[in-house]
Amino acid sequence: MPVPRGSRFADLPVFEVTGPDGRPRHVIGLRLTGTDTPGDRVHRVRQGEALDLLARRHLGDERSWWRILDVNPLRYPLDLAPGEQLRLPAPGQATRASRARSFR
Repeated sequence: MPVPRGSRFADLPVFEVTGPDGRPRHVIGLRLTGTDTPGDRVHRVRQGEALDLLARRHLGDERSWWRILDVNPLRYPLDLAPGEQLRLPAPGQATRASRARSFR
């Protein structure tokens, strides 16, 4: 089944792996961290802001909230705090990311 264009999994590679039962399975190679790209900017979170609101305002689509998470350190999406700084990716298609992930 093709992945929809607006999906966070669009344009990611599909790998064939061997499952525990020995049968082949297809899995999507996940994006684990973002990379700095021209157009990225920093946003200071204000009271009441949520990821979907920020995605609609800065990326043009509230369903793109995952793109904001992809360019920031690993976090629970509902834990935004006023005054916190988030990197925002440039509007447009989802960006590619490296396989290295930093956990703070």
